[in-house]
Amino acid sequence: MADQWSDQGSEQGAGRGSYVNKTSNRVVALVLAASLIGNGCAGVVMGSNSTAKGGTSGGVTPPPANNPQPQLSATPMSASFPLVTAGTSGSQTITLQNGGTSAVTISNAMVTGAGFSTSGLALPTSIAAGQRTTFNVMFTPSSAGNAAGSVSLVSDAPNSPLVISASGTALAATALLSSSVSSLDFGSVLVGSAASLGVTLMNAGNANLTLSSLLVSGTGFNVTGAGANTVLTPGQTAALNVTFSPTAAGTAAGSIAIGSSAGAVSIALTGSGGQLSSHTVALAWDPSTSDVVGYYVYRALPNGTFAKINPAPAVLTAYTDANIQSGQTYTYVVTAIDANNVESDYSDPVLAIIP
Repeated sequence: MADQWSDQGSEQGAGRGSYVNKTSNRVVALVLAASLIGNGCAGVVMGSNSTAKGGTSGGVTPPPANNPQPQLSATPMSASFPLVTAGTSGSQTITLQNGGTSAVTISNAMVTGAGFSTSGLALPTSIAAGQRTTFNVMFTPSSAGNAAGSVSLVSDAPNSPLVISASGTALAATALLSSSVSSLDFGSVLVGSAASLGVTLMNAGNANLTLSSLLVSGTGFNVTGAGANTVLTPGQTAALNVTFSPTAAGTAAGSIAIGSSAGAVSIALTGSGGQLSSHTVALAWDPSTSDVVGYYVYRALPNGTFAKINPAPAVLTAYTDANIQSGQTYTYVVTAIDANNVESDYSDPVLAIIP
């Protein structure tokens, strides 16, 4: 069936299906529409628009104002310290950025977790819109083990507090003094002359150590270089120069005892004093095919390295070595040097056996 409506009480325009109520000053439109669902009865759809005298449309709320506000973020959002030696410090830089439309003020930083702290963050601090600043999260463990904590930044941003997580692993502090050699053999050295060999000390641990003493024993042996109160950081090295200057023919033995806060190291020393031989070694070589100003002559040391035996370049292609001992075997090489002081590689070695 169809619903009915009346135009009773309406003024002009009632034939259009509308009327004006003088009391409420409301215009009401009624529209007849056939329904496609149900039993096919027509429905009544009503719409209204009420306007108060001298006012605006009722029921309409103006949109909220877009007020400026700050937005604080951090990069990275976590500080990780995988390997920090107990008693030392690790540091990680954190960048703070204000991505909002007004300045943000950070008023407090709350740090939790053993060994964690901050640096470079003076509070209170303000970051303008679109700007950034940095500070450091520090990890200074006092003992070995794992640690976890956080840094909570309290600000006037809507996302306050901003929490930055922190984690770290602390290693036990261990200092270890090591030496590049455990013994030095100077071989046979002419009485009245000297030979030198090098030693490298190293801190192979992860904490600082301090050398406390260097004691040398044995006639003719001496050591120079790093001494007492020398501090070696982890991985740092120190050089020692050991010399042997025999005063008489025969064998000699000694040692170097190196004390430190990480224990002691001992290096055995041996050598012998020899007499000058009545023989000499005469060396000769082919001239260089390049434009050179002279030649250097080298003789092998007991440790296999070569030492220069002529302080100035030899102009001729010959050299005589008179500083030798009987019963010894010597190995020689020669280099060429040009006017720019550029030296060539070693020549092929030659041996000289002294009766």
